[in-house]
Amino acid sequence: MAGVISASREPATAGRGGAVGEGAAPPARDKLRTLTIDIGGTGIKMLLIDGQARALGARSRSLTPRPSPPDAVLAVIRKMLAAQGKFDRVSVGFPGVVRGVVQTAPNLGTGTWRGFDLQGAIQQAAGKPTRVVNDADLQGYGVIRGVGVELVLTLGTGLGSGLYVNGRLVPNLELAHHPFRRGKTYEQMVSDKALKKAGKEQWLKRVLDIIDQLEPIFNYEMLHIGGGNAARLGAPLPPRVRIFDNVEGLTGGIRLWHETSAVRIR
Repeated sequence: MAGVISASREPATAGRGGAVGEGAAPPARDKLRTLTIDIGGTGIKMLLIDGQARALGARSRSLTPRPSPPDAVLAVIRKMLAAQGKFDRVSVGFPGVVRGVVQTAPNLGTGTWRGFDLQGAIQQAAGKPTRVVNDADLQGYGVIRGVGVELVLTLGTGLGSGLYVNGRLVPNLELAHHPFRRGKTYEQMVSDKALKKAGKEQWLKRVLDIIDQLEPIFNYEMLHIGGGNAARLGAPLPPRVRIFDNVEGLTGGIRLWHETSAVRIR
């Protein structure tokens, strides 16, 4: 397996009623334990949560191997699974378009991933029912409030995006690859690579310009921004814009099992 794997564990933060984050609470009838996996271009994260979105331990993280073909990524996931507690099902966020099988994986290498049955592979590795969706779509499920139009952006290795209308997902929105300005896409302007090249001040200006561009297009009730670089935004932010942390986003793994619109799309 290529790359060096390092692991870290981060404390989970509790929100209202002892649950993580501010998103809509899962149905009271849900008593199952969900293991949420977030596959990113830089890191692979796991969080075990109960049916009320309470973290059952700390978030674990390992580096995404480079290069990142399916067998290398699955090797890391299997190693991480061995360190998890008891769980009943698995929710997976993947950085690309997922329609039954993987369609694209821009930051992992689409050529090696296209047509790969990631859901089946992780279900076999974990021995539990598994669902896979786009990573920003999954995180959005953890933070949306379910009222009107809500947009989710994740600022990490690339740019993730999710769109919801009254709590219902419009799956596989890929704003990242839409032209933004000067012949470059949204992702090329605010990716982690762009941040390191342009510097924080210029990168921040670009992010705020993108927010100004998206607000009159989507007319959202709320824009939720997460991902590893979201904390760099600071304050003040424009109206109806909030930042969420990684743990809060991972709680979307519960709602994925109650919102079936995302898994019906093929």
